[in-house]
Amino acid sequence: MHFFSTKNKLTVAILWALVFFMGSLLYIDIKNESTSSIHVIMISILIAVILWILFDTRYVIRDGFLFYRSGPFRGRIDIQKIQKIEYFSGLHVPVTMKPALDTKGFIVTYDNLNEVYVSPQKKEKFIAALLELNPGIEVVK
Repeated sequence: MHFFSTKNKLTVAILWALVFFMGSLLYIDIKNESTSSIHVIMISILIAVILWILFDTRYVIRDGFLFYRSGPFRGRIDIQKIQKIEYFSGLHVPVTMKPALDTKGFIVTYDNLNEVYVSPQKKEKFIAALLELNPGIEVVK
């Protein structure tokens, strides 16, 4: 099952603003011939990574694992090791790994201390799919 991330308008607007700002700087530098190749490569890579994140943030449940990806940031979680899924809403998410584009989602706790924040579009279907594979998951709303 594939689940795309929900997208908060503010988050998406900030990321697109960064892309346009960096693209404008790159255009001006190239037009004025006042930039080095390294500068062009670095800004192009940053723009590509931001676009990759915008267009490829998703979650896949397959073969007993929850796979998450947000651009180049990827990982997998053994669904049998998930202890808790807690609904979270807010700007400051208290976890390190956040492959999500929204401020409303779930903190998934697995392997006792590891946590990841996800924001699937079809939240109920996402929870149901995980509970089908591991009915022992505690769901906190």
